[in-house]
Amino acid sequence: MSNHNFQKHVPDLLKLCQNIGQIQLDGQKNLNINLKSDNTPVTNIDIRSSELIVSYLSRTFKGDTIISEENDDKSNKKSSYWLVDPIDGTKNYIKGGKQFCICISYIHNSYPSFGIIYIPSSKEFYYASSGEGAFLIKENMPKVKITNKSQIDNNIFVSTVIRDSVVKLLNNNFKHSKLIYMSSAIKFVRVAEGKGHFSVRLGPTHEWDTAAGQCIIEESGALFVDKNLKRFRYGQGSKFLNGPFFVVNGQMKEHEDSINQCLSLI
Repeated sequence: MSNHNFQKHVPDLLKLCQNIGQIQLDGQKNLNINLKSDNTPVTNIDIRSSELIVSYLSRTFKGDTIISEENDDKSNKKSSYWLVDPIDGTKNYIKGGKQFCICISYIHNSYPSFGIIYIPSSKEFYYASSGEGAFLIKENMPKVKITNKSQIDNNIFVSTVIRDSVVKLLNNNFKHSKLIYMSSAIKFVRVAEGKGHFSVRLGPTHEWDTAAGQCIIEESGALFVDKNLKRFRYGQGSKFLNGPFFVVNGQMKEHEDSINQCLSLI
């Protein structure tokens, strides 16, 4: 466990995310859009949001390594570091959608020990820290603890870019489940809340896409595992790329065959 007391910073992080979320909503209809070197889009609001988050973390956690998706220099990686995705779901954001969020997380010795997902469109602030639980703060409502509920909705949350072969497999194996397509890390908090029992991603993602969601998932009592059904790890490569992962809220034995079948499609 890191020596940071994340809980005491939650009120300020909440205000930060609320302010940036409003900037994102206000700027959504008047964007300057460019392509990054990997041909993915980036907007002026992505850049501004990243600057504000990195500035706050730099002032508050002096000396910490901070890796943002929108920073050019990602070489300064240590055993503990912050990950920032200022707008997860940029393509949806550009289209005027609501499926985008702010992701902030802290990695300590290969695992996320703190994570935030803030959804500007609904003003939902999810956060979790290791051993402290996962929580939701929503505007004008008391803080709610997110726990692994005995009653879990029969939904599967998947990416909007999921391949057809995986969709077919999931439909065959979970005939009574509904597939819900989402373009950002919002899918993770929905599974954590018990609004779904499974999520899968076989294609490439980056650490900043998943770490905050993993912390919230795990602190809710659900599982976030790799292709070997082991707890998902970070810091395994210089490019911050993730391998396949699976999110299970419920019994692993009910999902293990489907996970192995999914892996056979890679």
